[in-house]
Formats: sequence, structure tokens, C-alpha cells
Amino acid sequence: MDEHRNASNQLTIDFSRIEASKYSKITKEVVKHFNLEENKEIIKGLDEIFQEFKSGSALVSLEWDNWSGYIVNALNTEAEPLAKEIAAFINEHY
Repeated sequence: MDEHRNASNQLTIDFSRIEASKYSKITKEVVKHFNLEENKEIIKGLDEIFQEFKSGSALVSLEWDNWSGYIVNALNTEAEPLAKEIAAFINEHY
């Protein structure tokens, strides 16, 4: 688990050991566990998958790419505590 800030100064937590094949399973479990609502449709590319979710005013993106693995990205400052909780959940279960 690696926590850092991206170029937009958003809190980003990635799990390089998690493969693309686990994206759907992990995301479904996270959405259910944290009662997240879809904010945008899923995007699937050759080397990346991502989708935005919300909980109140907190916006997070659950992503996967071939450089970083599974990624939890806090899209606004209100989402930073939630992103940390999601990352802890993933770290505990995967």
C-alpha cells in the first residue's frame, strides 16, 4: 500500500500487487461495505479501469492501471478520510 498525492494534490492510495482481474470483485465489496453510490459510469481501457462513487459530499474514484495496480483516489478533500478507510479495508482483505 502506497499513499501519496497526485499531480492535482489529491490523496491517492495504490496497491501494486492487486491484478486487474480482481478489480470488479474488490470494487463491488467496497461499494457494498461503504454504501457508495455510483457517480459516473465505469470506464475500461486497455491499461486502465476506473469509476467514480460518492458518499454524501465525498467523491472517490476506484481505479486500476497497469502501473499502480488498484487505486483509491480521493477526488475532493471531504473524501480523504473515506479513501483512507477504503484503503484499510482493501489492505486487510487483499
